[in-house]
Amino acid sequence: MRVGNAPVSWGVFEVAELSADISYARVMDEIAAAGYEGTELGPWGFYPTDPAVLRTELDRRGLALASAFVPVDLTDPEQYTPAEETVLQVAGLLRELGTREVILADPMRPERLRRAGRAGPADEMPAAAWRAVIEGLNRIGARLADQGMRAVVHHHVATFLETPAEIERVLAGTDASLVGLCLDTGHAVFGGGDPVDLLDRWGERVWYVHLKDVSPRVLERVRTEGIDYESAVRAGVFCPLGDGCVDFTAVFARLRRLGYAGWLIVEQDVIRGEGEAVPPIETARRSLAFVRNMLGGGDGHG
Repeated sequence: MRVGNAPVSWGVFEVAELSADISYARVMDEIAAAGYEGTELGPWGFYPTDPAVLRTELDRRGLALASAFVPVDLTDPEQYTPAEETVLQVAGLLRELGTREVILADPMRPERLRRAGRAGPADEMPAAAWRAVIEGLNRIGARLADQGMRAVVHHHVATFLETPAEIERVLAGTDASLVGLCLDTGHAVFGGGDPVDLLDRWGERVWYVHLKDVSPRVLERVRTEGIDYESAVRAGVFCPLGDGCVDFTAVFARLRRLGYAGWLIVEQDVIRGEGEAVPPIETARRSLAFVRNMLGGGDGHG
């Protein structure tokens, strides 16, 4: 197993008005300085998108490119063409850098942002949208497979793929040879599920892993006060690995049992600037030390 990090741990993500104003060079420098082997791409355009330039920037820091997170709306077949164009654009860059997996996610939805962590059956998308999403994922999975790549679907709080029932439905409906799972330990817990259960039920479909921890104190506020997703992130719902309630001992035991040999990407989704007491590089170092301990005290290889 190889261990990487992502620009989102520095507050860089797809919601432009909330994303940190920080240079890509600093993020790359600090991911490397913290001891990681790789990085995700971040939002399209944050890192260089010219393959030669990106390769040079990564190589000079000793980093590999792990994958990229690509939100696509597949709830309406009319969106298939632009969605596929977006995915294939990113996939072309990843392929040039020797990367195999592309992470697909439903976009965050206003109605689900308000209900994040508390969604139930009444919040699910209608049957027609479900059929479209499953067909769309299979289509994109087939297009990527033609290029020697793999689609992994990311379950994510505040989207239509959040709850255990929604994860079950999308995995049961998609072609197991074309669509895998990007297991996110933190989003599993935040969404009302259990990453260990997901590994037990769907381990053979887990082709990529995001390691994220969840503050039980903030999660309790989500459940009892009904705070929305942005408020939860600002309050620190995602904390350094080992500080929260995710059962990482069991997660790593299941990964070993499955023979998982892919990327482990440490993520701590943050909105920077308000009450920030610890620099991202320091929390990144702490989380990496935690992962290495879970892996047996080695250098990150498992």
